[in-house]
Amino acid sequence: MERIIETDLEKLKTDMLTAFRMAQAAVEKALRTVFDRDPALARAVIAGDAAIDGLECALDSEILRLLALHQPVARDLRYVLGCMRAVGDIERIGDQAVAIAERGLLLVDREPIAPPAKLEELAEATRDFLVNTALCFSKLDLALARRLCEESAEILDLNVAILQEMTEYMRDEARPVERAVQICFIAHGLKRVCDQCANIAESVVFIREGACSRHRCD
Repeated sequence: MERIIETDLEKLKTDMLTAFRMAQAAVEKALRTVFDRDPALARAVIAGDAAIDGLECALDSEILRLLALHQPVARDLRYVLGCMRAVGDIERIGDQAVAIAERGLLLVDREPIAPPAKLEELAEATRDFLVNTALCFSKLDLALARRLCEESAEILDLNVAILQEMTEYMRDEARPVERAVQICFIAHGLKRVCDQCANIAESVVFIREGACSRHRCD
């Protein structure tokens, strides 16, 4: 016989993935703003952020209702608490998409500058992070969660490399400094998106094992 809580847990999972995919789509549009110089996409990201914020509030209410109504224990409780942690990370991914889109808009208004190859590499890594995070959360895949945590260090290395490259570029070419700074901010925004993905992966570890893995994944 199916437990009464199962229906609500499944709805929570569906709503969490809906929110995540909205944030994922916002990041993709923001990236296209940067690489395709499309201001309409940037404005769509900025306008759409309210929907992600609204879904975060709805999820908070849903989680509190589930806790009060079912008083879950053991793995069910870990799942609900893991979702409570992850929903904030999802909202912050949406915020990072807005920040990247805003930087992209500034770049559109300036003379084009070729993005560094490492920024394209970071963008692709971020896309992969988002796809794998959705899969990780959907299946509560512990191995994938651990892999995402480990790979977040590689994202940091990419971000640092871009900052170094742009610093050298600014030193050699004084006039394009502003555009190079915007690219630095975009790179940092992508790195923060991957940080939030790693946080969600840590929530999966918590759900599966009941142990807090914040700041470590072992």
